[in-house]
Amino acid sequence: MSEETVSAPATPLIGRSPGWLRALEVIVGLILIFTAFYVWVYPGIAELTIIFIFGIVLVILGISRFITGFAAKNLTTGIRILLIIVGILAVLIGFYALAYPLVGAVTMAFFFAFSLLFLGFDRLALAGTAKEDGTWMKYLAIIVGIFAIIVSFAILLYPGFGIALIFILISLQLFLLGIELLAAGITGMSLIRL
Repeated sequence: MSEETVSAPATPLIGRSPGWLRALEVIVGLILIFTAFYVWVYPGIAELTIIFIFGIVLVILGISRFITGFAAKNLTTGIRILLIIVGILAVLIGFYALAYPLVGAVTMAFFFAFSLLFLGFDRLALAGTAKEDGTWMKYLAIIVGIFAIIVSFAILLYPGFGIALIFILISLQLFLLGIELLAAGITGMSLIRL
């Protein structure tokens, strides 16, 4: 009779999020999904509303990224600095959206494009630090990150398509990010460990 040895499982980067972060992810995810549907159903009224809600969401996400950059134990210094920078930029852009909602939808679309660009790099950076292959959260983060970067470049290169197209693209990204955050909040799975 051979003695069976049980090897210790590899330590995955995917961890369980603390309760406060899970609640925040669920709330922000629901806000993003609601905002996306609101834009699709009421495109005429949605312009100022989406700027206001997106400004609040950017501030919340920025604060979350900023705290994660300081508190995450398993990230490299470069990734932590990137999260802190992304957090600060997201908060600044969010406050700009809240302070000056009538400056013009095109101007705000450019700010949203840059925030989506930073968000895309944020998602890819977090997914790139995952050491365990085959995790669906990692692949979902990669898809969301790539889509955010593509949408941001589309908005920056072709603003003439009109505000409707810009807000539809933004609402699609909001929907995907909302689904990702909602899934992370409900399951408690995260690409980072606090």
